[in-house]
Amino acid sequence: MNDMSFAYMDGLQSDNLSAREEPLFPVFGYAGLVKMPEIDRQQQFRNLMRALAPGVMVFANANAGKRSRATARKEGIMAGVFDMTICWKPRRSAYLEAKGFDKSGRAGRLSDPQIRWGNGMHRIGHDVACFYDPFHALDWLRSLGCEVRGAR
Repeated sequence: MNDMSFAYMDGLQSDNLSAREEPLFPVFGYAGLVKMPEIDRQQQFRNLMRALAPGVMVFANANAGKRSRATARKEGIMAGVFDMTICWKPRRSAYLEAKGFDKSGRAGRLSDPQIRWGNGMHRIGHDVACFYDPFHALDWLRSLGCEVRGAR
């Protein structure tokens, strides 16, 4: 993997799209979890944050998933952007990618654009991670200093 393969000027796009990168950021597994779709895991995480971290801002990020390429390009949307941004004081933020299971019970996996985006953000000093379990996400945020009350 070549650290110089990223051009940071236009949306953290990789110069070397053919090379398969491995995540440089934490990816927490799914062993023993109920097989829920990704959207349900995202909702569960946001509900937990609303209850356990009322002073923390959590919002979904637009990504190119539901748009045509032309529309996404016009809007400045890029592939690979993680699902959620979490902001807390003083001036801290983290980016979270949630994964779930499809209808056949297969676990979702990070796409190449998600790995490139997450690695690019990690390389420039941002906290990024991928989770299946919303409670692991809460623990990770606590480890970063985010004020999340305990729950399990």
